[in-house]
Amino acid sequence: HGAVQGVGFRPFVYRLANELALHGWVINDTRGVFIEVEGNADRLEAFLARLPAEAPAVARIVRLAHAWLPPAGYSGFEIRHSDGGGERSVLVLPDLATCPACRAELFDAANRRHRYPFTNCTDCGPRFTIVQALPYDRPNTTMRGFALCPACQAEYDDPRDRRFHAQPNACAVCGPQVAFYGRGEGRRARGRKEGASGEGRWPARVGDWTFAGTDEVALRAAEDALRRGEIVAAKGLGGFHLLVDARNEEAVQRLRERKARPAKPLAVMVRDLAQ
Repeated sequence: HGAVQGVGFRPFVYRLANELALHGWVINDTRGVFIEVEGNADRLEAFLARLPAEAPAVARIVRLAHAWLPPAGYSGFEIRHSDGGGERSVLVLPDLATCPACRAELFDAANRRHRYPFTNCTDCGPRFTIVQALPYDRPNTTMRGFALCPACQAEYDDPRDRRFHAQPNACAVCGPQVAFYGRGEGRRARGRKEGASGEGRWPARVGDWTFAGTDEVALRAAEDALRRGEIVAAKGLGGFHLLVDARNEEAVQRLRERKARPAKPLAVMVRDLAQ
């Protein structure tokens, strides 16, 4: 029981059981994680000792209960489909900041997730904001509409991969995309490429807003708008962030007027604490 879903706990249990040559299964349910494991008595004791000691760093075990059962004769260890019945008492983690491994991939030009803004793994990414029901599985999140591509599915199925059973797993091929809409007739962002990935799904106009591009083009369009002193509404996981260039006094004042917030300090976004 505890914060044991969305932290890579089932993959951890799977690897630990296989390392100790134990058989059985693990599932998510509405109370937490349920495990049935059988094998040599000494290895079972080792499993019970190592389970809390080596659990994923972001996990928080509130209660660990166990009982001894007669052997069932399992032939291997598996992650089973979750059980959605019963009392809902499992803790859901908050969204987790991008981990060092995902950040390294983000800026690696040779990586297939190079500059893909929605990258994540079992150690980081959205959790609480995308959950719509328990237990925490992809069909119970806002990611259920994004079918995994073959490459992401292979990661999801590979026990050696850090995206093994990562529920929000995605990439530029199969996951959410970023697009930019700006005011003004036909304004286009610098570096625009016709036919960029995902453009077919975006309408040319939405009310007074004109489609400018996706992916890198969208990011550059947002940058250009900020440099012009405009207010940019960036849609995040749980809502919109209203952005301006903090060095532009006119833009900051315009944001204060729009928000009816004449004096209260505004949040400031920086790259890191050193900046």
